[in-house]
Amino acid sequence: MFKKLFASPLLRYGLPAVLVLALIVSIPATRAMADQLLSLFRVEQVTVVPIDFTGMQQLTGDGPLGKQMSQLLSNSIAVTEKPGKPQTAANAAQAGQMSGFSVRLPQGKAPTRISVLGASAFTFTIDRAKAQALLNEGGRTDLVLPASIDGEKISVNIPAAVSVAFGTCPEPTGDEPAADMHAGGSSGRLYADCVILAEIPSPTVDAPADVNISQLAQIGLEFTGMSTDQAVAFTKSVDWTSTLVIPIPKNAATYQQIPVDGVTGTLIQRPADDAPQFALIWIKDGIVYSIGGLGSNSQQAIDMANSLH
Repeated sequence: MFKKLFASPLLRYGLPAVLVLALIVSIPATRAMADQLLSLFRVEQVTVVPIDFTGMQQLTGDGPLGKQMSQLLSNSIAVTEKPGKPQTAANAAQAGQMSGFSVRLPQGKAPTRISVLGASAFTFTIDRAKAQALLNEGGRTDLVLPASIDGEKISVNIPAAVSVAFGTCPEPTGDEPAADMHAGGSSGRLYADCVILAEIPSPTVDAPADVNISQLAQIGLEFTGMSTDQAVAFTKSVDWTSTLVIPIPKNAATYQQIPVDGVTGTLIQRPADDAPQFALIWIKDGIVYSIGGLGSNSQQAIDMANSLH
C-alpha cells in the first residue's frame, strides 16, 4: 500500500484512475478536447471501500488476462503530456514556485528531500468489446458493460505535485515504474524511518455526459466480489462527481475518519508481519494531501498534518 499510495506514479496516475471506468479499467486519461465533454470529476472528499482483490489480480497479474489488460491499455491510451523527471526543490517556497501552488511543510521537521513532479495528461478511448471480453474471461459473463460507452473518450488532467520525504526513503520517479520497495531486502529494514508527505491540487476528469460512472462502478465492485445489493447500496451512497474512492484489501486493512488539519481525514492502516503500513489522506482548499509510512506509529502522520503551515 505504501508504494501504491505514495510513490510518485500514484500522484501521476492513481488518484483519478480509481474512478475511471470504476475499477474495471482503472486508467488515467487527459483534459477534455471537445465541446461534447463535460467536467465530470474533481476531488472534494474521500471514501474508502474494502474489496476482495482476487478478481482484480487476474487483470493486473502476469497471466493471460493480465497480458490482455496491458495490451488493451497500450492500445487505448494517448499520452499528451508527460511529467518528466522529478525536480528537487531547496525549500517549500521554491517547490511552490515550481509546482504552481502553495506548499505546506510540518513545523519542527526537516525534510530529507523535496521533489516536484510535473503535470501530466492522457486520453483514454474505451474499447467496449475488449473490456467486456476481459470480464467474460474472468468468469463474469453476468456483468455486461453498456454498449453506449464504446468509443467514448475519458480524459484526466493531473497537475504538478510535490513529494516531501522524511527519513531514508526510496528515490522518487517520474514516468517510470515505482521503485521496488523490496529490492535488496525487506522494506521494513530499508525504509523503516521513511515518511512521505504528498501534496497535489485536485486532478480533474472529463467524460461524455452519457457515460454513467455509477453504473460502471457497480459493475466494477461486483467484479471484485460484492453482491449486487452491496454494490448498488455503495454506488448510491457516493457522489461520483466529487469523491475519490480508495479501494483497500478486505480483511487486510482498517480505516477510520478522524479530525485533522481542520477538516476530516481518512486514516488507513495495514498490519503486516514484517512491515506494517499507514496512510493518512485528506483534502483542504482544493489540495489533496497524503502522509504515509511504514510501521504502526500512525500518530506521527496525524501530528505532522496538524502542524502544517
